Amino acid sequence: MPHSLSAKKRVRQNVKRREVNRDVKSRIRTIRRAFAKALEAKDAAAARERLKDCQQLVHRAAVTGPLHRNAAARIISRMQGRLAALEKAAAPK
Repeated sequence: MPHSLSAKKRVRQNVKRREVNRDVKSRIRTIRRAFAKALEAKDAAAARERLKDCQQLVHRAAVTGPLHRNAAARIISRMQGRLAALEKAAAPK
């Protein structure tokens, strides 16, 4: 248990940050699922839109702290690779 005023305040701040961080991670997971569904449906336009939304959230999360910047880069890279594979497969030969 914290005893000093500053320690008590730090506990309150940690609780708030944890809630914000959990919300951010949840939103990222939700958009990643929507991206996966668009890929399953072979809808490149919808997948591209979900990728754009996810990139914004992931980069912001990397800057503010919930995600490590390398983890953010890895997430984006994998999503871009999957989208590129879908577009390549859908391209006329």
